Amino acid sequence: MLRRGDQILKPLRFLSCEAKVVRHHHERYDGRGHPDGLKGGRAMLTVTSKHLSQQEAPMVSRRTGVVVAGLGRTRSLLMLTAILACLVVAAPASAEWFGDLYLGGAFTTKHDVDTNFPTTGGLVTTLDVTFDNSFAGGFRGGYWFPFALGPLNLGVGLDISHFAPNVSRQTRTFCSRFCVSGEFDDFDLSVWVIGFDAMLRYPLMKSAEFPNGQLQPYVTLGPAIFRAHADDSRNFEPSHQSDTDTSVGVKVGVGVAWQFTKNIAAFGEYRFTHFSPEFTFRDDVLGQATLSTDVNTHYLLVGVSFRF
Repeated sequence: MLRRGDQILKPLRFLSCEAKVVRHHHERYDGRGHPDGLKGGRAMLTVTSKHLSQQEAPMVSRRTGVVVAGLGRTRSLLMLTAILACLVVAAPASAEWFGDLYLGGAFTTKHDVDTNFPTTGGLVTTLDVTFDNSFAGGFRGGYWFPFALGPLNLGVGLDISHFAPNVSRQTRTFCSRFCVSGEFDDFDLSVWVIGFDAMLRYPLMKSAEFPNGQLQPYVTLGPAIFRAHADDSRNFEPSHQSDTDTSVGVKVGVGVAWQFTKNIAAFGEYRFTHFSPEFTFRDDVLGQATLSTDVNTHYLLVGVSFRF
């Protein structure tokens, strides 16, 4: 059997040294080993080779285990990197221009109105002024880029809309050094909004007919320019004054669109806008007056979208 072992290795010339170790690994220094009864240095050479091979075996085994473990960790890191790349690196998608027409309701929340009189240094705060609900309508045009961020499509839009959060005559509390009850008279507001939207949508129910999804939830976010025109009735003297303010605010929205055909979709959207206008009026009694407030408005909108 011992001869058979080295005979198995003999055809493998690059293992010739190992074949000799296999043949002579039972030799002894005194010559009483087998199979060839080698004595002295010749026997010790083969025995030493045997011991070295036995010592190297666990070392190689340990190194092999380290390499295998390292390859396993490397494979895990490569898989994680691939997943992150899918989420971050742009993937192919269909480019798309769009135009939206919409209408709905605008609901502005109560807010304090501050009136500052720089000439006298006085400040009067009218508490919890109520704004009228109003009709809102507008149009939006934009472009969905021909790539995706993971599962999401990225787009941009220019949105122009109008609403009118008028203040009807109401009894309110006016506070300066002390608080009194009084009448806040009609104060009409007409607001045009120009929004610059960054948009993300999640295409669902994709098909050959609807490569961007037939169902499309989306979000919008961006700055907006608010052009507000105010007409005062009798809160200041002389009465029936007006002023216009331009300020920068924010506009955010979330909605869902449904594609009826490749080119036509219907959508519903919730929207929120915020801006802080400031108007200047003349007052014959207290001098110049500056009126300011925050206008926070919620919208519910429906519309039709044209895709091309």
